Amino acid sequence: MTMIRTSALALLATAVWLASAAAVSAQWTHRYPKVEGFGHQLYLEQENLPILSSGPIYPAVSPDGATVAFAHQGWIWLLDLDSGVARRLTDGSAVDARPRWSPDGQRIAFVRDSGSDTAIVIAGRDGTVLSEIDTPAIDLDPEFTRDGRFLIYTSARGGRLDLWRRDFETGADEAVTSGARAARAARALSDGRIVYQEAIGPALALRLRNADGTDGQVLTEQGWMAHLNPDVHPAERAIVYGIGDGNTVRLAVMDVDRPAFPRWLTPAGEKALFPTWSADGSRIYYTLADANQQFRLMVIPAAGGSVQPVEIKRWDYGAPMGELSIITRLSGPDGSLRPTPARLSITRADGHPVANPAGPTYVDNQNGPVYFYTDGRTALQLPEGDYRIVATHGPFSLPQTHEVRIGAERTVSVSLDISQIWDAQAAGFASADHHVHLNGSGVNELKLDDLLLPMQGEDLDFSAPMAWNQYNRFIDADRIGQRATAEDGTTAWLTQEVRSDYHGHIGMIGATEAFQPWFFGPTNPVYGNRDLHNGLVNPFAKAQGALATYVHPVGGDSDPFVDLAANGLPLELVVDGVLSEGIGLELVCQWTSPLGTAQAWYRFLNIGRTMPATSGTDMMANFYRVPAVGTARAYVPITEAKDAYASAVDRVRSGEGFVTTGPALLFEIDGRTPGSTVPQGRQEWSIELISVRPVERLELIVNGQVVQTLEGFGGNGHKRYTGMIDLPSGGWIAARAMGGQTGWPVMSYVHFAHTQPVWIGHVGSTEPVAARAAASDLLRALDYSEGKFTESYGTAIPPGLLVRLGDARQRLTILAGAGQLSARE
Repeated sequence: MTMIRTSALALLATAVWLASAAAVSAQWTHRYPKVEGFGHQLYLEQENLPILSSGPIYPAVSPDGATVAFAHQGWIWLLDLDSGVARRLTDGSAVDARPRWSPDGQRIAFVRDSGSDTAIVIAGRDGTVLSEIDTPAIDLDPEFTRDGRFLIYTSARGGRLDLWRRDFETGADEAVTSGARAARAARALSDGRIVYQEAIGPALALRLRNADGTDGQVLTEQGWMAHLNPDVHPAERAIVYGIGDGNTVRLAVMDVDRPAFPRWLTPAGEKALFPTWSADGSRIYYTLADANQQFRLMVIPAAGGSVQPVEIKRWDYGAPMGELSIITRLSGPDGSLRPTPARLSITRADGHPVANPAGPTYVDNQNGPVYFYTDGRTALQLPEGDYRIVATHGPFSLPQTHEVRIGAERTVSVSLDISQIWDAQAAGFASADHHVHLNGSGVNELKLDDLLLPMQGEDLDFSAPMAWNQYNRFIDADRIGQRATAEDGTTAWLTQEVRSDYHGHIGMIGATEAFQPWFFGPTNPVYGNRDLHNGLVNPFAKAQGALATYVHPVGGDSDPFVDLAANGLPLELVVDGVLSEGIGLELVCQWTSPLGTAQAWYRFLNIGRTMPATSGTDMMANFYRVPAVGTARAYVPITEAKDAYASAVDRVRSGEGFVTTGPALLFEIDGRTPGSTVPQGRQEWSIELISVRPVERLELIVNGQVVQTLEGFGGNGHKRYTGMIDLPSGGWIAARAMGGQTGWPVMSYVHFAHTQPVWIGHVGSTEPVAARAAASDLLRALDYSEGKFTESYGTAIPPGLLVRLGDARQRLTILAGAGQLSARE
C-alpha cells in the first residue's frame, strides 16, 4: 500500500519563455541543422559557427585600405581608420559576423546567425541587402574570388561542411570539395589557389586547393586546434594564421610554397585571433581576447615588430543611446533582500541578444538564449528601444522577467528580486559540479578565478574544472592542483581528466598532480612505455586523496548490455568497476544518457560494488555555446570540516546525497538516508520532490528494478510522497525522478535526478539472483571489451591490462555462479 501526500507551495513564477519540449530521450544532439561526419555536433557548433562579442572580432580590411569591417555586439561595423569612427552597418535581430569585402570594395558578404541556422548575406556599403545564400543547412564563411565573379563559401547542403562556389553571373552553385569533415575559412590567393582549414581526423589542418580544382598539400596541422583562421596576402603567396601554443594562440606567417618554415608573429601568452592583411600587405590586423574576456582590435607589422591597439574613438550606432542599470537581489524566507550574483539574459524586442560588456558572453545551446553573469550590479549602454531582461540564480530559482524602454540619453534602473523554492544550504546540502573544463577551444582564456562568478550566479558551491589534452596540446596543465575560493566559500579546484579515447576517460576529482601520460591507446603515439591502462589511474588518484570516476560513459538511453556494439560501455569500465575499489561513475552528464548509464551502474551495485555516482556538466567555460556550470550537479549533506570542498568529495565517495539535472530528490527509508543501511523487511519510506520545471514521474528502484512508479507534478514547488515497501534480504534501494518539459532556470536536455543507494543489511550486500544476473551481463561486456582490445592491439595488449582482464573474469565468474560474493569479501 502506498500513501501519497502532496503539499504544493503557492509559488507562481513569471511565465518563462524559455521552454523546450523534451521527454526523457537520447543525449543532446544538435541545435543547428545536423552535419554529417561529426560524432558530437557540440564541437562543430562551438568551433565553426560565429560568436556574439563585446568588442571587434572577425576584422576584414577594405581593398582601398581605408576601412576595417568587423563584428561587434552581433552587428557588422565599418571603422574609418583615419577618423577612428566605427559606424554600425547592420541592425537586425540576428547575429551578423565574419564580413568579407568584394574586390571593388562595394559589397560585403557576411554570416547571419538566426540562433538555429546560418545564412550568407551580401550587402552594399550602405547596408542594403543585395542577395542571400540560405540553404536548409549550415552556411558559413563567404570569400570573394579575386576577379569578383565567384563567392566561395562553406555549406553542409551536401551533408558535410564542404566548400562551395556561387557563380554571380549564372547564379549556379557547385561543390569545390567533397566529403570533407569540416572545410571552411577559405581564402583566395592571388595565383588562383585557395587555402582553407579542414578537420582531418583529430587534427585541424591548413590545406591548399589548386587553381585547377585538384587537392593541394597540407601546409600545417595541429591536434584539435580550432583557430587556424588563415588569411592571404593581397599580392604574394604568404598567409597568416593562428597556431595553438599551450592555452594560448599565436599568429604565424608562412610562405605557402615553403611551408616548413613559418615565422612566429605575435608574442607568447596572448590569444591572438582572426588575422587579416592590410590592403598593401604591410600590416596584419587581428583580434586580441583580453583578461576581461572582451575583444580589442590590434595591428602588427607583417614582418614582425611591436603590437599596437587600433583606437576606436567613437561608436556610431545611428540611433540615440541610453543606459540600463540592473540590480539583482535574492529574496530570503523572511522577506529580506540582498544583492546576489545572477545569470542575465537581455534581448531587444525583435530578439537581438545583448552581449556582456564586462566579461564573457554565452549562449544556451539547449534552449537558445544568450546569457551572461552579473555580480549583482551591471550597467549597459544600449541603443534606444524596448528590451526584455530575465534573471535567475540557480536551478531552484523562479526566473524573473522585466521589460523596459531605453530612451535617448536616459538611465533606466531596474531591480530584479529573485526567489527560490528551495534553499539547499539552509536544508543542509552543498552542491558540486564534478566535471567541467576551464579552457578548451573557445575564444577566451580564463583564469581559475573567472569561474567563481558563474558558479555564484548558478548557486553552485563547488566545481572540479579538469585540465585536458587536445592531443599534443595540454590545456591548463600548469594549473592542476590550484584552487580559487570566493569570500562566500565558493570554490573551484582544478584537476585532470585522463583522456584515453579508447579505454575510456577518467576524471580525478581533487587531484593535485597530473597523471602521465595524459593519453594512451592503440591509435595514439607511443612515447616510451606501452604498458598503460586505466587501472593505473585509480591508485594514482587515491594516493592524492582524489576520487577517480569514469566520465560521460554511456551515450544512449537503451540498456547497453542489450547491444554493446550499438550503445556500449567505455572499454575498460568493467575491469575497473570490478577491481578498482571506490572508482566512481558519472551518472549525470549533459552529453550522455543517465538512463543508459544507470543500467551500467545498477549492474555494479548488484554485485556489491560500492561505486559512487558522480555528476558533471562537462561544459567548457571558455566556450560561447555552452550550458551553464552546474547544469549537472550533485547535492551532498554538509558536514563541519576544515576543508569543506574535500569533505563534500568524501560525501560523494561515501555514496550520500543525490545527482541531478534540475529536481531535488530527498529520500529516506526507515529514517535512513542514501549512503547508510536499512534492515530487510517491511519499511516506511518518504520522498520530497522539489522542482521549478514539471517532473513526469518518480520511481523507486530496488536492485536495478523499478518497483513503483508515481506521478510527478507540475513544478514551481514541492511534492511529498510516503509509502511502505517490503525489502529483500540484500542489495539496495534508491529513488529517481525524470521527464517533463525542460527550460530555464536549468539548461539540461532532460530532467533527471537519482539518489545514491541505501544498502539493505550492510554496505555492499547483494541479492543472489540479481547478483548472478549482473555478473553474467558484466562477463558478456568483458568479452566484448577483450575482443575490441585484441582487434586493436593485436598481440600487443598491454601486459598489465591482460592481467586485469583475467582477474576481473575470475571474480565475475565466481559471482555468476554463486551470486553471494560481496564487496566486503
